[in-house]
Amino acid sequence: MAESDNEQGAFAWGTGAAAETAAAGRQVAPAPVRPRVREAGPGAGVRGRARSSVATTDMARRQLRADESLPPDNELWDVRAAARFLKRSVSWVYHKAEDGTLPAKRLGGWGVRFVAAELRAWVERQDVRSRGG
Repeated sequence: MAESDNEQGAFAWGTGAAAETAAAGRQVAPAPVRPRVREAGPGAGVRGRARSSVATTDMARRQLRADESLPPDNELWDVRAAARFLKRSVSWVYHKAEDGTLPAKRLGGWGVRFVAAELRAWVERQDVRSRGG
């Protein structure tokens, strides 16, 4: 237990340095408050800048993914390559491979792989069906 009030004050549930100095009997000047300066225009302020930088980063990632070329046709394609080829999301490709819509190969712990020729033939069949032929 604390023997005096000063020792007890040091262990009180205060609010940081102000509580400690008040317990010690000293006066503390409050920190100066800087006025907020608002910028004009779209994307002004911290939140606008944060959003625009995130949007720029996302656009750069999408552009990078769009620029990636597909693997050669003599290799098995993974889900990401198939999604890029089909212009669909990875989750869509997984769902369609799971329900048997897409021609997929399951290779023991490797997950789902696609033969490029089979995937291209599947797209052609879908194209013929959509034309009504």
